[in-house]
Amino acid sequence: MQYLLKYALRWASGAVIVCTFLAYLSPFVSPAVFRWLAFFGTAFPWLLLAHIGLLTAWGIRLHRYALYHLGMLILGWQHVATFVGLNPGRHDAPAEALIVATHNAGGIFRGIHYEPEVWDGIIANYARFWKEQGTPSILCLQETGYKFFKKLGPRMGMPYTFDLGRAGTAILSQYPVLRGGPLPFEEEDNTSMWADLQIGSRVVRVYNVHLQSNRVTYDTQRIVKEAPIDSKDTWKGVGKVLRKVGGATAVRAHQAKILRDLVAASPYPVILCGDFNDTPTSYVYSQLSKGLKDSFRDRGFGVGTTFAGAIPFLRIDYILCDPTFNVYRCRVPRNDLSDHYPVIAVLGF
Repeated sequence: MQYLLKYALRWASGAVIVCTFLAYLSPFVSPAVFRWLAFFGTAFPWLLLAHIGLLTAWGIRLHRYALYHLGMLILGWQHVATFVGLNPGRHDAPAEALIVATHNAGGIFRGIHYEPEVWDGIIANYARFWKEQGTPSILCLQETGYKFFKKLGPRMGMPYTFDLGRAGTAILSQYPVLRGGPLPFEEEDNTSMWADLQIGSRVVRVYNVHLQSNRVTYDTQRIVKEAPIDSKDTWKGVGKVLRKVGGATAVRAHQAKILRDLVAASPYPVILCGDFNDTPTSYVYSQLSKGLKDSFRDRGFGVGTTFAGAIPFLRIDYILCDPTFNVYRCRVPRNDLSDHYPVIAVLGF
């Protein structure tokens, strides 16, 4: 029995190490060229947990395989640091620092046919949440409704709003909006935008993006909750999910290239917020984070999960900023407002 356990552990270690190598390669290979590699990058949080478990199992036995797993973690430490914040303690920020927040609020709109008085209560509750967290200077919303954010801004003391005149993304701000517009994505089911804000004597360009969605939440929830593992229909459902994710990943890679060029050409310091629909171990993140600070990696602490849906441990919502900004704090408060958790960062010039 002990021999069989050791044999199984060896096979598990080999599989996890090979999959992790592929995950480490995924940020460097565009899904438009080879989309299936992206799945290993998405799986990195679970591979990380597997490494910790196998490292512990082999370490108890004082076996050399423990060193293999330790070596893999050290080799990919930059990926570990983007998923698990390693910055304990509070960093004091000046009074004039910006509180920037991003939130995919799509989960709020499951009851989109509520009566107006019910919506008033939902908006009041949402505004109360932000008052408790510290009202943002800039709030980037994704998957929000037009009537929702138009009423939310005045309640939160944020008189300036930039939107595209329809449901989707919106930027609420305590600072005047000088100009803005949509991003030139040829293929997009969501909406993404940019706006220039006048902050004192400075102008800051804010990008609020919602990159191509996988559109698999319903299918995934059904598989997780209802479908038996030995059912043929279950595996057909899994195949459908994988095909959808693969196609969406390739679209996001193209969007990331366009957005990367726009950020690089910006005449003003940039704050890039939103739902990337991709993890830090991805080609999209590697492209968009080039030359920018990841506020969670710089100042976050603990597991950075931002998706509260059926698939656990996904960090897909971000606040990235120009290197000229100081990042004082970043956190991801847990709540049940939506199927995403908000990200809050305190930035200063």
